[in-house]
Amino acid sequence: MINLDSYAIFRDNRKTLRETSKDDSNPNDIQYMTSSETEVVNFDLVKRHYVNKLNLSEEVATSVDAIALLEDGILFIEFKNGKVNNREIKDKARDSLLIFLEIIGENIAFSRSNVDFVVVYNLEKNPLPRQVQKGKLQETPSRVVIADRIMAKANKEFICFDLERYEKLYFRNIHTYSKERFEEYLQTLQLD
Repeated sequence: MINLDSYAIFRDNRKTLRETSKDDSNPNDIQYMTSSETEVVNFDLVKRHYVNKLNLSEEVATSVDAIALLEDGILFIEFKNGKVNNREIKDKARDSLLIFLEIIGENIAFSRSNVDFVVVYNLEKNPLPRQVQKGKLQETPSRVVIADRIMAKANKEFICFDLERYEKLYFRNIHTYSKERFEEYLQTLQLD
């Protein structure tokens, strides 16, 4: 497995997971998606340095909020406290993956075997994924919980935001978790 600290761009752009989850879109109501003080790579800053070295504007690429070293791979993390835009999430996953792979000198086969992607979202602001909306069911957070439980019984995970197509194509695993479920997930990880 790679050592993120052997790359200056990763080593020099570290923050806590809590800080990378910060939503300051409303200066009067700053919120955090996690309270974890685990140190991670702030990938927004990595992207900024990467595109600036190319003499490009930061707007040419999007990025996930953080990457963390797992015991057996790399975890890309995107926090969405507001309404999730499927296209925006896909763009962040793609742009971040391309930048990351170029920095470490690897190809997509590496990410398929070693990189997981998780979107942490606010369930209250994203009560029902589009895949389920087609039947025009009432939008309630409980429907997502029910779908998640059914998938768990089948030993599968319910993936929101039309991201399931990228699992095994670009990423080893994809997860979409409410911020509460993400806290549970963090307890199961061996973050280095």
